[in-house]
Amino acid sequence: MKDLSYLTRHYDEKIARIRALRAPLNFVFITDQHNRLTQHALKDQGIEDPARYELAVDAIRSIQYILDRCPEISFVVSGGDIGNDYARDPGEVRASLQEVMDALYSLSVPVHCVVGNHDDALGNAIDRGDDTVPFAILPQEMHALCMKYNPTPENYYYLDEPAGYRLIFLNTSDKPYYRMENGQYPFGWRLEISDRQAEWLETQALQTERKIILISHSPLHNAGIFGTEGIGPNVPRSAIKPYDDTLNAPRVYYDVKRCKQVIAMLCGHVHYDNLIYDDDIVTVTTLSSFAQEWAPSSPRRVMGDITETAFDVFSFTENMLFITRFGAGCDRQAFLLR
Repeated sequence: MKDLSYLTRHYDEKIARIRALRAPLNFVFITDQHNRLTQHALKDQGIEDPARYELAVDAIRSIQYILDRCPEISFVVSGGDIGNDYARDPGEVRASLQEVMDALYSLSVPVHCVVGNHDDALGNAIDRGDDTVPFAILPQEMHALCMKYNPTPENYYYLDEPAGYRLIFLNTSDKPYYRMENGQYPFGWRLEISDRQAEWLETQALQTERKIILISHSPLHNAGIFGTEGIGPNVPRSAIKPYDDTLNAPRVYYDVKRCKQVIAMLCGHVHYDNLIYDDDIVTVTTLSSFAQEWAPSSPRRVMGDITETAFDVFSFTENMLFITRFGAGCDRQAFLLR
C-alpha cells in the first residue's frame, strides 16, 4: 500500500488547531475529486507515468489519519464530481466512481454525499456524440453508489446532529431522465432542482428550530462567485457569472433567504475557494481535491507533494465558522451572522 506520509506529516499541526477550537460540530468536506482524470489525460497524450497520476483514493485514505487523531470529527461529506466521466468506456467511468466510494466507505465515520454534474456521465457522452444509454448513471444507480447513509429513497435528504444542527444535502443535478425518440438521454450538463425537491425543502427540510447548513454541489446563487464560468490566463474576469444557472435555484434561494435558521451554504463545483456574504448568509466554495490549477490565482498544485490534494475540516461554533485546509490553499474563517 502506498506510503502517504508525504501528506500526513503535514497534518498534526492542523489537527491540534481543530481540537483546540472545541467546536460542537466538525466534519470533513472533500469535493470534485475527478478521480483518474489526470491519468486519462496523460494516456491520451501517449504518456505512461504513474508518478504523475492523481488518485483520489490517496487523499481519501489520508483522511483516516485525521479521524484517528481527531475524534471530534463526526462525519465526512463528499461534494460531488467524484470520477472520470471523460473516459470513453462506460465501465471505466463506473470503476472510477466506485473506487472513490469504496475508499470513502472504508473510513471510520459516516460519509454523506451530494450529486455532482459530472456524476451521471451524460455531459461528456453527449458532447462526444456517443450513445448515452450505456453511460447514463441514472438516479437509482446513483443512489446505490453513493447514498449509503441516506435514510430516504431520494438523492437529497437531511441529517439532524446532536449538537443542534440540521445539514441539508441538496441535489443540484435533479433533472428529468427520459429517452427521446432516438433513444438518447437529452440533458448533459444541466443543473436543476426539481419542483418536487423544492417543495420538500420548503415544507419539510427548512421546518426546524435547529441551525441549518445547506450543502450542494453547485452554488444556489452564483452572483460574485469566482469560478462559475470557463476561464483562462487572459480572461480571468469572465469567471464571475452574475446570474443563476441552476434551474429552479431562484425559488430555492428565496426560501433559504427567508428561513433565518440557515446559517451557511457550502458547495464545490467551481474548483476555487470563495467566501462571500449575501446580506446575513455566508456561502463557501472549496478548491477541488483534484490537482488542478483552475485559474491564474489558484494555488500551485504539485504531484507527490502536500499540494496534490485539498480538502477541509469545517468547524462550527456559536457564531464562527473555522475552515481548516489540508493540502493546497489556506485556512479560512467566517462570521455566522444568523
